[in-house]
Amino acid sequence: MTAIGAFGVIAWLWTTSAVKAGKRWARPAVITMFVLGASVGLTGLLIKDTSGETGLPPALGCAGMAPCLAGLLAVALLWRRPRPV
Repeated sequence: MTAIGAFGVIAWLWTTSAVKAGKRWARPAVITMFVLGASVGLTGLLIKDTSGETGLPPALGCAGMAPCLAGLLAVALLWRRPRPV
């Protein structure tokens, strides 16, 4: 989970610089990364182990979803911003 989190931070910093530079591919990259991050968060929140219970405690699963809220805000703000020519 730490490696996935570190990769996510690096990826968001990379796309932030791409958006600032006005790269055309930045918006689709941001959407793709948001979907991948939300999928990883939901997997941690909802996956069941062999006992039938969720693999992570609910508090830890919800904590894994918290960065998705920041990502959702970033995506919303990106789409409100005018598209570069």
